[in-house]
Amino acid sequence: MGAFRYMRSHKLRGYHIAGPAVLAAITLASAGLSKTLAGALRSAVVDGLAAFGLDLDALSASPDAWYTETLLWGASKLDWILEWGVSILVFWLKLKLIKYVILTVMAPVMSALAGAVRRRETGHAAPFTLIQLAKDVLRGIRMSVVLLAAEMTLTLAVAITSVLLTAFASPLALLMSPALLFLSWAIGAYFYGAAVFDAVYEQDGLGWRSSLRQAWTDRGRLLGIGAVFSLLLSIPYGGVLFATLLGPIPCTVAAGRLTYPPAP
Repeated sequence: MGAFRYMRSHKLRGYHIAGPAVLAAITLASAGLSKTLAGALRSAVVDGLAAFGLDLDALSASPDAWYTETLLWGASKLDWILEWGVSILVFWLKLKLIKYVILTVMAPVMSALAGAVRRRETGHAAPFTLIQLAKDVLRGIRMSVVLLAAEMTLTLAVAITSVLLTAFASPLALLMSPALLFLSWAIGAYFYGAAVFDAVYEQDGLGWRSSLRQAWTDRGRLLGIGAVFSLLLSIPYGGVLFATLLGPIPCTVAAGRLTYPPAP
């Protein structure tokens, strides 16, 4: 609420227009994403299973063996398994990807807002130019790609650890599952915070590599800011709506106020 009061008192409410605009663009662009992605994943899985002879036609023609009946039953349930499995995977991928789509599209707006907060807090800010706008767009794309790759790598490492513990140390996996679940959530929150703070660090003249190093130094702040967006994004059904409208802009204001010391 402090960020909204700050924007109202400093006449920065115009930046809120970016949220609905980006949400509309994302909705139009991603209308067929789920269907296309689900179809591609299902085809890839079916083709992969068929290559190993695990489809109904191949199993029906295979010699009778003790395991044939079990394999036929499993193959007959393949559509159901794929439908739910792919749906869960697509939902997870959309949560990961949509976050960075939002941040990439809103990067120039977040950078401009960070500059406005810095000007009001310190009296200094980088002037707006078209060249700087182009740089903000390219920087937003680069940071999103880097942060997405890092987040997916760490999330995959956590998932592999969870699978290995389940397979070889089930009691330990049961004990560790809450910690691993929290760690997976914290990774996502941290990298969202890094994207928000990058707009703030940019106003201080930090390059993207220096921004990543500074982000680790300020990791407590990043987790705090990122937790807000992650919680909004995880709201059932309307998560993307709430995250887009209430996430990047207020979080950028909060990050700027935490970073820029007020002028005496």
